[in-house]
Amino acid sequence: MVRIASPISEIKERYEVVVIGSGYGGGIAASRMARAGRSVCLLERGREIIPGEYPDTLAEATEEFQVHHPDGHLGSRTGLYDLHVNAQQNVIVGCGLGGTSLINANVSLQPEPQVFEDPRWPEGVRDHVDTLLKEGYARAQQMLKPTPYPDAAPALPKLQANQKSGERIQAKHTFYRPPINVTFDKLPNDLNHVGVEQKPCNYCGDCVSGCNNHAKNTTLMNYLPDASNHGAEIFCQASVRYLERDGDGWIVHFQYVGTGREKFDAPTLFVKADIVVLSAGTLGSTEILLRSRAEGLQLSDQLGQHMSGNGDILGFGYNNGDKTNGIGFGTHSAKEVGPVGPCITSIIDMRDESGWRRRMVIEEGSIPGAIGGLMVPAMAAASAELGQPSETGALAKIKYAAREVESALRGPYHGAMNRLQTYLIMSHDDGAGRMALDDHDQLRLDWPNVGEQPNFKIGNDRLQEATRALGGIYVRNPIWTDLFKHSLITVHPLGGCVMGEDAGQGVVNHKGQAFCGTSGRDVYPGLYVTDGSVIPTSLAVNPLFTISAVSERAMALLAADRGWKIDYTLPSAPRRAPQPQSDKPGIEFTETMKGFFSTAHRQPAGTDLAAYEAAAQAGQDAGSTMGFTVTVASDDLDRLISDPSHPATIVGTLNAPTLSALPLTVSHGVFNLFEEYPQQVGERHMNYKMRLSAEDGSEYFFSAFKSVPSDHGPLKIWADTSTLYVTVYQGVDDGGEVVGSGVLHIEPADFARQMTTMKVLNVSSEAERLKQLARFGEYFAGVLWESYGGVLAPMSTSIRTRRRARSARSTPARPRWRSS
Repeated sequence: MVRIASPISEIKERYEVVVIGSGYGGGIAASRMARAGRSVCLLERGREIIPGEYPDTLAEATEEFQVHHPDGHLGSRTGLYDLHVNAQQNVIVGCGLGGTSLINANVSLQPEPQVFEDPRWPEGVRDHVDTLLKEGYARAQQMLKPTPYPDAAPALPKLQANQKSGERIQAKHTFYRPPINVTFDKLPNDLNHVGVEQKPCNYCGDCVSGCNNHAKNTTLMNYLPDASNHGAEIFCQASVRYLERDGDGWIVHFQYVGTGREKFDAPTLFVKADIVVLSAGTLGSTEILLRSRAEGLQLSDQLGQHMSGNGDILGFGYNNGDKTNGIGFGTHSAKEVGPVGPCITSIIDMRDESGWRRRMVIEEGSIPGAIGGLMVPAMAAASAELGQPSETGALAKIKYAAREVESALRGPYHGAMNRLQTYLIMSHDDGAGRMALDDHDQLRLDWPNVGEQPNFKIGNDRLQEATRALGGIYVRNPIWTDLFKHSLITVHPLGGCVMGEDAGQGVVNHKGQAFCGTSGRDVYPGLYVTDGSVIPTSLAVNPLFTISAVSERAMALLAADRGWKIDYTLPSAPRRAPQPQSDKPGIEFTETMKGFFSTAHRQPAGTDLAAYEAAAQAGQDAGSTMGFTVTVASDDLDRLISDPSHPATIVGTLNAPTLSALPLTVSHGVFNLFEEYPQQVGERHMNYKMRLSAEDGSEYFFSAFKSVPSDHGPLKIWADTSTLYVTVYQGVDDGGEVVGSGVLHIEPADFARQMTTMKVLNVSSEAERLKQLARFGEYFAGVLWESYGGVLAPMSTSIRTRRRARSARSTPARPRWRSS
């Protein structure tokens, strides 16, 4: 599969539309605005993870967890599974290009009509239920391609078990196979309607850990590549912090995450936009707007209010009488495990109940194979502590115990775990959760007594009855206990930026435009929110389809208000031929340098180091500082080592008060390591060239070098490799007028931090990472050895051997190394 994200070093200073987030809201916004002919930039905080790269072992899954805990953040900022721990309501969402669509269970169902009769929905939405909103559902269906699990597909024990439970609970309730965003049929040339490789489902059951089989219809497989096909530029690892007004437009402040910039307390980067579409998800959009309000943006007092968990209830029918085969393949084959099926394939629909609190759906699920082994002791412990067995006689206890032993000895595909039914309920809660920023600048959720609401008791009672039909042990959500104050977990958070008639009722209007104050109907014409955060009620069904329909409607209205036409024609195709993806090891590190800069020195200094030092002294005397924090990355370590002219990219920020009172954003940066300097035999330069953009629109070009000469002794090695000689030009290249010059240095403490940010890219194992890191280190040390002599004597033998071998292959009659 071809990657669609661009290096963040290529981001432009301004776009007509900046979309924040890449789930159903963001993917739709980027696709539709690009199809309307706008210049579109999409920012996603996570990484681009494509099929074949999702975790299928416990070790891999563990690395992909990040946790927002009351005591702070744990794990990688770009971890795929993002868990938010709160006192009463926990939330898990996805982090990656495609958002939560990467790890959800694919169900595309509309709510019952009475949901939209609730007065919490603005009149504009209620008026469009049969028109624009209906059209939104149709547009989403065209792109997401939901279809029920086919009759001709393999029989699934977990589906059959859910049908049996439905018959036990009440015959009048409807049991059926809901539409799911999964591909089951082989496509012509294995390409879908937007030119992306897709294959039929292999029934592995690993939907919610990430589909490695190209079968799941996430936004990464449709809306996002469609946006790219129409010219949208997509950037990952860009975590938006806050929004700021810029005349009639916007400044989007973001942090380049996953690079170590946080270790240096680096300032944010920015990109400008005429229109911002905020689609970072219920938690992300609310957090960004809360932080924007703290920075001075006027918004409704309803911001952060009316959060719903969509009445989510998790439960398990454990150690059932019949096998359910509900554990995904993981690293196992279909022959070993047998068909598990997509995560959700059936539903017991109870939304016809007269009582609002009794309306819900029960869906069966599957556990990803990556955590199957971990679930064996976890379920045994939970069953012992919380289990409610369907049978209590002595013989039943013996059978339960024997199957538990079998799982413990043979693993999750045997015994009690192979008879596990996972239940997922969506129902109606009161939507009274409140979100705010805590002392760690993290989003915190407060919802006292949420677990005491009637729908949760009704739902758990029904799941216990569903398990009785299977002869198993009902285990409710292990944290829904008195000890944990009936704490819940949801995968469907809604609200926080809800729609309303005015700012007294909601954060945005029916079009998704943000109200620009605490009262009235006035809006920011260029600020939209469109994702789960705008949904004002629980839906009692999986919300992805409704989020998609609402987002389609919002983009249609945005375009209509501006006289733009969205071309919805399908299929679409990539604008350029697929480029082979590099699977070679790369290298990345983040560096901070600080020093002094003088605008009084406006003559090109060339390589006159004394002139740079004079400029730095003048800057120091004037109190004119300069410093940057940049991330340097190369996607081809081999070429970086073998060809010193091969460039790496640079992205980050630079502070220079004489140029801009606010940090400047670094883009289109190029770094060359140890490039030979032709004007001086034996001398090499580390070159830095990058554009600088100020918030006031000023642009500069930064050109600098570190000098590594051949005639310095070993005592100069630190001074030479940690000193950068800087020239700044007006404009976007070195053809402009010289603005000033100076010198920057790396402080020892910052160098120590820099070493902790060193990362090897495109490797699959720790052993390979260490090997490539050693290669880079040896190359770096080897060049310094050639320049400075015996300072690196302890490493000389191994380095000389490798370098002689490489030299012998290219010039065998002329060895480059001499004995020391």
